[in-house]
Parts: sequence; structure tokens; C-alpha cells
Amino acid sequence: MLDGDQWLSFGLLLRRYRLAAGMTQEELAEASGLSVRAISDLERGRTSRPQRKSVELLTEALAQGDDATRRLVEAARAARLGPDLASAPAAYERARDAHHGTGPADHRLACELPPDTVDFTAREAELRRIAETLAPGDARPGGPRRPERRLTLVAGHPGAGKTALAVHAAHRARSRFPDGQLYVQLSPAGRPALRPAEVVRRILQSLGALDEGIGSLEEASARLRTVLARRRVLVLLDDAVAEGQIRCAHPAVGESAVIATCRRRLSALAGAGAESVTVGAFGPEESLAFLARMLGEERVRAARSDAALVAELCGHLPLALRVIGCRLLARPHWTMRTLIDEVLDDPRTRLRELSSGDLTVRAAVAAAFGVLDDGARWALHRLAQARAPGFSLRGAAVVLGCSIARAHRLIGDLLDGHLVEVLDERRPGDPRYLIPPVVRLFAAEGAENAENTEGETGPRAPVRPPRQEFPRPEFPRAEQVAS
Repeated sequence: MLDGDQWLSFGLLLRRYRLAAGMTQEELAEASGLSVRAISDLERGRTSRPQRKSVELLTEALAQGDDATRRLVEAARAARLGPDLASAPAAYERARDAHHGTGPADHRLACELPPDTVDFTAREAELRRIAETLAPGDARPGGPRRPERRLTLVAGHPGAGKTALAVHAAHRARSRFPDGQLYVQLSPAGRPALRPAEVVRRILQSLGALDEGIGSLEEASARLRTVLARRRVLVLLDDAVAEGQIRCAHPAVGESAVIATCRRRLSALAGAGAESVTVGAFGPEESLAFLARMLGEERVRAARSDAALVAELCGHLPLALRVIGCRLLARPHWTMRTLIDEVLDDPRTRLRELSSGDLTVRAAVAAAFGVLDDGARWALHRLAQARAPGFSLRGAAVVLGCSIARAHRLIGDLLDGHLVEVLDERRPGDPRYLIPPVVRLFAAEGAENAENTEGETGPRAPVRPPRQEFPRPEFPRAEQVAS
């Protein structure tokens, strides 16, 4: 028996092998002759002492091989000989955790995930990719073995809904991680980002495995990998700014998994086997569907053309659409046209208006902007001022007054921060680039108003280039940038 499987209950093993066989509870009930209720009670531990005949029927129906049959039989025998888990679960968990030396058992089933978004819309392709990554490594019988990827990186534009996607995917996968679903905010608002050692200690504490005698980061990370290898835990790391914040919590073996949202592309992790999921703005129809979920289909259908214009003025950005939806819910007497004429029409004030309570688009963009170095910030300001709908690499070099090689490096930094996107990927040799609308508003606002304060728009950024690297050119016309 594999290390750790001997301490899994019969119910958890049964569920594991049922999922590996690709069967629902109803299908297993039909194949074994047991009732769906009986199988459900076994998996949930409500029936903690399975009968020998039931185990034989289940193993025959699952057809998972001799090794799986032996494990199920041994788990059932241990359950019949051991204490009644339905009446004494705490005693069983204390005994199991004492054997592993992993601390108190009352931490095992913790669910720290933020509440799921009730009006979550679209993102089906992204959800499927995350679900495939979180699925067990063994493929269904007869199929190829899927490579194990225990880490999923979710990155994308500021305000594109990275956290909402990760939280929704984590809630959908809760049943696969019965030992707990943990959440760590890596960059708390108004405070420094967590260091790797703090991340590891935070997770160990949630798992009840924190030992004050642990010294270095290497020791703590090794302890965490040991604990995760013995359990099925899902860890959601939100708002990472550096590879080290994620690498320290990456499971090495076992069935635990990590989902991490990132402010920028973390190429070193992607190259190490992590699954990367990129989130962009909604399409026009997705934006209308999102507004309909929030406001009601009738309200959106009655002013569909105005609703489409609202979505366009918001750059089809999910966070901006949510802010607008909240404002319309708070003002049921407003129409879409009222919103356009009084709130969104002026681009100079639009970004300021895209806030509702603690939801603010400015803060999301400022967080992504704060990760850039001074040169990349200055480049974004200059490119945003040009106001061209798209630009080429040569056009960017003209605006920035630097060599094409230097412009290429700066645009690469902006691409990694998801503050610039490729407009036409079908031209790999000569791509054109685009600044997303809301990012352009933020960058142009910063360039025109150097008096922005740190609390409103993030750290004050230079609007002039480093003297030795960027000579200040005459500001070019928009058609020069677009060339």
C-alpha cells in the first residue's frame, strides 16, 4: 500500500477509485446493485463500517485491478475493527495525525476560500483547463496517462477577473480535495507582499502542522511538501508578484494542488511545468451576458444598444462591468443612457467614476502598474499619450526615442505585466500592440497629472525617462505611432 493510503478512510478510497473509473454514483449503483444512497453514505463516512458483501460488489463494479481491490478490502477491514468514525471522528483523526506527526486534526477540513461569485459568467474554456489540471494524474482505463501538473497559474489584465476565476474553479473542485481548501492573500492591500517564509508558515498553520522549531525557509518548505504529499489539499495563492511566493508552496508529489493568480507572467514557473491560464477582457456578447446576470435580462434587453456601448466604454473589463452593475443596482431609476451621459462619456473622469464602494478599477490597474520598473512605467505613459489605437515596434521606438532593441525590451516588460497586448498574433514577425482601454486611461492620466498620490493611483511614477537611456524627443503625431 502506498505511503499515506493506509490512513485514508474507506469512503475516501471508494470515491477516489470511482472518479478514476469515470463513474458517477448512479452508474456505480447500477453496476454494483447497491443503492445510490448506500454509496453516498459510504463515501461521506456516514456508513463507517462497510459490509463484506458490499465491498465485493463495489470492487467488481469498479474493475480497478487487484491493487485497488486489496486497498479497499484492507480499508474496509480496518474500519470494521476500528472505532465507529460516525460517533468518534475526532479520535480517529487525532490518531492518524499523531502517526504522521502533522499536528491537530481539526485543521484538516478547513475551507478558507472566499465566497464564490453567484453571477459568474463565461470563462468555460479557462475553467476546463483548470479542472483538467486539478484532476487526478491517472487517466481513465484504456486512455493515455495525463502528465501531472500540480500548479496552475492564472494571469491576465488587471481587472479581468483572475481571482474570481480561481475562486470559482476552486469551489467547483472542492470535492477532490477533502483535506481542505486554503487561501492566502500574497499582496494584502496597503501592506508589503508576503515573503516566501511567511507564505509557508501561513499554510502550515492552516494545516495544523506549524512547528515553532522550524528554522530556515528550506526546512519549512520541506515540511510543507511532506504534509501536502500525505493529504489532498487545494491551496489558492492570490495576487503573486514573484516566483518565490509560489515556488515555496509547490507540492512535489501526491495529489495536493496549487492555483496561483499573478500580476505578471512568471515565466520561470511556466517553464517548470506549471499550467498557465491567461484571462483577458470579455467579448461583446459575454459583456452583455454578464450585465444581464447582474441586472436582469429584461433591463439589458430593453436597452441593448446602450448596454453594448456601456460595455465598450468599460473596455469589456469584468471588474469595470461589475462596478457599473453595482451602480445601476443602487439606482434602479437610472437608464443605460443616463449612465453613458452622466458617468462614462468623459474619458478624463471615466476612470474615477469606475468605482463603487471598495470596488475600484483604478486600484486594480495601479497594482499591476506598481510591479513595473521606472523605465517600463515611463514607456507606458508615453505610449498612452500617443493615443494611437495600435502601434508597431518601430512606432514604439519613435515615441520612446530609443533603439528598436530597447523598445522591444520595454514592450516585453509591459506584455509580462499584461498592460499591453498583441493586437494581431497572426503576424509573428511584425506584431502590432494595443494598450487596453482602461490601462490607457490610467497611464494617460498619470502622464498628464504628475501630482497623483500614492494612495490613489499607486506609487508615483516618473514621467521623464532615465536621462542616459531615453533622450526626450519631440512628441510624435498618432499616425507616426501607428506606422
